[in-house]
Amino acid sequence: MAGQTFDLTDDNKILSLRSPKASISGPYKVVFKNIEERWAIVAIDWDGEPRLAIRWFWGNGGNPFSSGNPTWLVIPSSLSNATLNGLPLDFKLYSKLVDFLAGKITGDQIYI
Repeated sequence: MAGQTFDLTDDNKILSLRSPKASISGPYKVVFKNIEERWAIVAIDWDGEPRLAIRWFWGNGGNPFSSGNPTWLVIPSSLSNATLNGLPLDFKLYSKLVDFLAGKITGDQIYI
């Protein structure tokens, strides 16, 4: 499951969580993860729009969790810049994420 025993050291495992499938494309990139506090932020497309999403990996299934599946909580676009500014990101990644959220590049172009 995607709770307390989920391996947060493996970005590929984090990126393999793709629910709800009807609305999400990606996730493309783990933006930041806090292994000690057990949460991660990723870059996704939500209904075709670039967004950030967050998930907590604790307890039996983590949060959010819906219909037996681990899901992502989409961060409202109006909070995206504040979220990025609160993270200790290197400038190159930060710049790519700003371009992604502005629709200047696709999720596949975030990798640096």
